[in-house]
Amino acid sequence: MTIISKSIQHLVKEVLFVKQEVVKMPDEFKLIGQGRSAAVFKWEGSPSCAVKIFYPDYHHLAIQEGDIYKRLSNHHYFPELVEVGDGFLVLELLDGITIYDCLVTGVPITPEMVKEVDNALDYAKERGLNPSDIHLKNIILTKEGKIKVIDVVRFNQDKECPHWSDLKKAYYTYYQKKYFPKKMTPLLVEVIIRLYRKRLLPI
Repeated sequence: MTIISKSIQHLVKEVLFVKQEVVKMPDEFKLIGQGRSAAVFKWEGSPSCAVKIFYPDYHHLAIQEGDIYKRLSNHHYFPELVEVGDGFLVLELLDGITIYDCLVTGVPITPEMVKEVDNALDYAKERGLNPSDIHLKNIILTKEGKIKVIDVVRFNQDKECPHWSDLKKAYYTYYQKKYFPKKMTPLLVEVIIRLYRKRLLPI
């Protein structure tokens, strides 16, 4: 992938946040996702790229996450890193849906998909990282049926994160049961997530 650095830097400066709300962006950008530390845009000038712009209070995380992606060496389980800039990253644009979307639309989540996530996280550990903050919205199932893990900014924290271990337990304890619904409303998924966060869901 090739990009014109001056062009992307100029476009990023045109994005304006008020706290975590995008209130202004250039015509070349289309907002496709937001998290607790950044917003992600599709870049019309380079259709194969996504631009992840960190909120002002989290600008420093761009370099941190960029370094983590470099340590992952553009492995196929993770999006390709194209460029690291001042408060932003340019990454491979993934064409697919999240595991969260799978639950909402009824796309089956298979044991093979779970194993692929395990493989991705094992690879990260081999690179000296500590996979953390793995949740339903940062695991992507591509149109080709491949698993990709995104949002790796917290892969260098020291403390052990139980999220993926808990998700796997929930998958085998509940999801694989015949009576468990394979398609849910977003409201039901959010209720389950909140119950988990409050430790009210037995896993």
